[in-house]
Amino acid sequence: MRFQSGSRVFEGVATMRLWRLFFCVAALNNLVIGGVMLFNADQAAARIGVAGPAAGYTVGFGGLLIAIFGLAYALVAYRPLPNRNLVAIGALSKASTVVFASWHAMAGHIPQNVYLISMGDLAFAAIFAIFLLQTRNAQGATP
Repeated sequence: MRFQSGSRVFEGVATMRLWRLFFCVAALNNLVIGGVMLFNADQAAARIGVAGPAAGYTVGFGGLLIAIFGLAYALVAYRPLPNRNLVAIGALSKASTVVFASWHAMAGHIPQNVYLISMGDLAFAAIFAIFLLQTRNAQGATP
């Protein structure tokens, strides 16, 4: 491989480094948010307005799922192209979260701060889609 400035090979390596960095950020984002929700479930539930005997369980379970997605994004950061299929699932999850939160916000079921937090997932979903488009024909990429 040549790593000359301006060569396609060098640009591809540099681009993949940026994607790896981005997926590290995505992994840390999910691991931190999921961890806070999982290990401080009762406080997180009160903060977002979830009440009742199962509030801690509900928020903690959501945090567990978010953290698991964080592990998936860490796998993508480690090997982006072979784990590309995890990005497709992540994009679907992030986009679904935005739709779900939007529907519940319009119905008045969730406070505005919860809705606004979910809008971060809109940005991640869009960037995930860009990754999927840019790597769709890459050698070694999963379909």
